[in-house]
Amino acid sequence: MKKIYYRIPMLMAAALTAVTCYIEKPFPDDEELMGEQLPAWQTGYLDIHHISTGRGNCTFMILPDGTTMMVDAGDLGPGDDYKREIMSRVPYTSRTPGEWIVRYVKHFLEEAGLPGEQLDYMLVTHFHNDHIGTPSSYSLPSNNGKYLMTGVSHVGNFLDIENFVDRGYPDYDFPYPGVMDNVMLDNYMAFLEDDANRIKTRSAFEVGASDQFVLRKAPQDYPTFMIRNIYCNGTIWTGVDKTTEFLVPEGVEQNILSDENLWSAVINVNYGDFDYHCGGDILGGYGDWRNVETRVGKIIGETDVLNCNHHAYKDAMNADIVSSTRSQAYVIPVWDCYHPEEAPLARMLGSSESEKMVFAAGMVDGYFDGDVPMDFWKLLALYICSNTLSSLPWAISFGEGEIQVMRNQAAQVLWWYDDMKNAVPAWYKSIYERAHSTHTYM
Repeated sequence: MKKIYYRIPMLMAAALTAVTCYIEKPFPDDEELMGEQLPAWQTGYLDIHHISTGRGNCTFMILPDGTTMMVDAGDLGPGDDYKREIMSRVPYTSRTPGEWIVRYVKHFLEEAGLPGEQLDYMLVTHFHNDHIGTPSSYSLPSNNGKYLMTGVSHVGNFLDIENFVDRGYPDYDFPYPGVMDNVMLDNYMAFLEDDANRIKTRSAFEVGASDQFVLRKAPQDYPTFMIRNIYCNGTIWTGVDKTTEFLVPEGVEQNILSDENLWSAVINVNYGDFDYHCGGDILGGYGDWRNVETRVGKIIGETDVLNCNHHAYKDAMNADIVSSTRSQAYVIPVWDCYHPEEAPLARMLGSSESEKMVFAAGMVDGYFDGDVPMDFWKLLALYICSNTLSSLPWAISFGEGEIQVMRNQAAQVLWWYDDMKNAVPAWYKSIYERAHSTHTYM
C-alpha cells in the first residue's frame, strides 16, 4: 500500500479550510508549502474543502477518480436570533452564502478539468439551518419563485446533483410525525419537490453501507477508497458487514426526540492509509444512548483528520472519541463564539504526545469584526514567545523526546514571525493579504 501524503492549509479571509491528500508522489515539507495556493486536483488526489461562509457547514470533495460530493450547505441567516454570534458573512456580505459556495465549487471543478456545474453526490446530514439553510431577509427567490434559495436549495438551483441523500427521505417523519413542521423545512421541502430543481435521484441514508457513495468514473483504479456510512437516525453500524443496531430505547419523551442533532448522518472516508471523519452534529455529552460519539469513536478507530462534531461545542468532542480516533488534525466549522469551547479544545490539543493541528477559520476575524488591531498581534506574539522560552526548561525533566518537541515548536514560532521581525504571524498575514488582493476563485 502506497503512502498518502496530505496537508491542511487555511485561507482565513477567503473562508477556506482544505484537506488535500496525495498519492503516488512525494510531498514537500510543510514549510515549503506555507502560504502557497492549493494546487489543482489531479487524478489520484483526494481533495476535501471545508468552505466557511460564517453561516454554517459545507464540505466539498473531489474524489480520486473525479467523482464529486458535497456534505451540507448551511446558511443560518442574518443571525439576529444569535446574541453570541461573532462572524459576519464571509468573505463579503455582497453575496449570500449559497452564492459563495456555488462560485467556489465551480472554480475548483473547472480548475480540475471536471464538469463545472455538476455534483455526483449531495449529503445533508440533518435539518438545521446551519446545515441546510433557512429563508431570511437576504434570501433570493428560486428561478421559478416557488421557494427561497438558501444553503442547499441555492446549490440545487445552480448545480446538477446526480444523487441527493438526506436522513428524512422518503417520508420525512422520523422520529415522529410532524417533526418537519416549520418554515425552514417547508422551504427545504418545496425545493426538493420542485420539478425544476436540478436533482436527478433522491434516496435515504443507508447506515452500514459502503456502496452508497462510490467512485463513479474509475473505481477499479482505486481499490483502497471507500466511504462508509456509520450512523443516522438512532441507528449505528456495528463494524461488522452491514449489520446495525438501533440505540433509542422505548418511551423517550418527545422533547428529547426533537433534538435534531441526535439524528445526524455520519460518514468516514478511507483512502489507503488516510482516514477522514465527518459526523455532522452528533453529540457526546450525555451518559445515555444520546452519547453517539463514544460508540462512533470505538467503531472508526484512528483517524487522520476529524471534522469536529457539533462545532466542538461543550456537548461534543468528548474524551472517548478524541482518544479513540487520535486524530492529527481537527477542522472546526465556526460561526459562534462558542465554536470551539475550552474543554473540547483542551481535549483535542492534549490528547497525545504528538503535535495536533486545529483549524477554525474565521475566529480571529470574528472576534474583531474583520479588523484585527495591531495591538492584538503584538500582545499575541509576546505571549507566544514567552511560552516558547519557558517550554524548553519545563521539558527537561520529561526527557529528550519532549525537549525535541519544544525545539520544533520554537523553530515553527520563529518561522511564523520571520525571526521576530513581524508582529503578524505568517499563518495569517501571507494568506490574508493574498486573499484581499486576488480573488481568483470568485
